[in-house]
Amino acid sequence: MATITLLGTAPGYPAPHRNHSSFLLDTGEQKILVDAGESCSRTLIELGIEPVELDTIIITHGHSDHTSGLAMLIQSCWIVGRERPLPIFLPKELIQPLTIWLDASYIGPSFIPFKLQFQAWEDSHQVNIAGINVRVAPTTHLDSLVKKFGNHRFHPFSLSFDSPSFEFVASGDIGAPEDLLPQLEKGTDLLICELAHFPPESLFRFLQNYRITRLVLTHGSAEVLAKVDSVVAEARAMLPKTEIIFAEDKLKVQLAARKSR
Repeated sequence: MATITLLGTAPGYPAPHRNHSSFLLDTGEQKILVDAGESCSRTLIELGIEPVELDTIIITHGHSDHTSGLAMLIQSCWIVGRERPLPIFLPKELIQPLTIWLDASYIGPSFIPFKLQFQAWEDSHQVNIAGINVRVAPTTHLDSLVKKFGNHRFHPFSLSFDSPSFEFVASGDIGAPEDLLPQLEKGTDLLICELAHFPPESLFRFLQNYRITRLVLTHGSAEVLAKVDSVVAEARAMLPKTEIIFAEDKLKVQLAARKSR
């Protein structure tokens, strides 16, 4: 059975006992890492998974709490002798600066013996990764930067995963719950959603309009982390038909077998 393991659940700044944003989708045949916050490599090893085992990496946007572990991850793959290419799906704006950063750290394409296959989300908002249909949708998370610096950069994405065996949605970072509209039109068996950039109540009120079987809350702000119990109670009161889980690092969630509809 496919599983998701939350490797990091912190907000956008350090929080005690929490790594930064990252989760592992393990289908039994493929290991797909979504975001690479610090310290995803160490956490993988603590779980008995070598970073070299990863088949694909997905990056939702360029903030450091979603990318800061990427260099160590690639260095780890090099040290243990990876030879096969490593596909990395990400916003187009990140490809050149990441390449420069990795080369500056002596682990970029000029140094390592395996190919980094950068693939921009803007080239295709829907891709098939080992039989899993992965679809991205833009979010408003970085709109304040767009207003200040222009729209040539700052492209964050949410994600939906759809396979014959399972389906789920991951919010990435969003500016408002309404950013999830493109991914939740038909509801979902599982929604992994951040809680750092809007009031929790606004999310729960929005989700009342959709079929959400399970809701995993993560990436909570300091204010949310200080009152986890009350946030969960509020979610359960407003979404009585939804299983509510507030994530901690290393939380493993089994993906239920898909029901015919």
